[in-house]
Amino acid sequence: MKTKEITIIGKKVTLAYCYATEIAYKNSTDEEMDDFMKDAVAAVQESKSPDVKKTIYCIIASMLSYYESKGEESPVSDKDLMFECSPQELGVALGTIIALRAQFYHVPTDEPKDKQEGNEPKNA
Repeated sequence: MKTKEITIIGKKVTLAYCYATEIAYKNSTDEEMDDFMKDAVAAVQESKSPDVKKTIYCIIASMLSYYESKGEESPVSDKDLMFECSPQELGVALGTIIALRAQFYHVPTDEPKDKQEGNEPKNA
């Protein structure tokens, strides 16, 4: 499990990413986390907001996976996010989850390097 503490709607919460996050998201939305992540990243790259409902349930899934692992209640509910959360806070939380997911799956964050960079074969 990868975790990070953030503040959302004035409350400190811990977001987590592990298999429980993916299961909780799937149970809430009937969609695979991979599909949401692809859509969310594509939306951000196009300077658009990802689907708000799915974003909220992704955040809730991330919080639940942490707090359930500790036997505690999450300090923030889906209704709290729906009524009190700013777009910036949703963006920070989603960005945090994307980063945690990359850490969980050991996805390199550097740009891929061309294997032959600077070593181009010369035509004779």
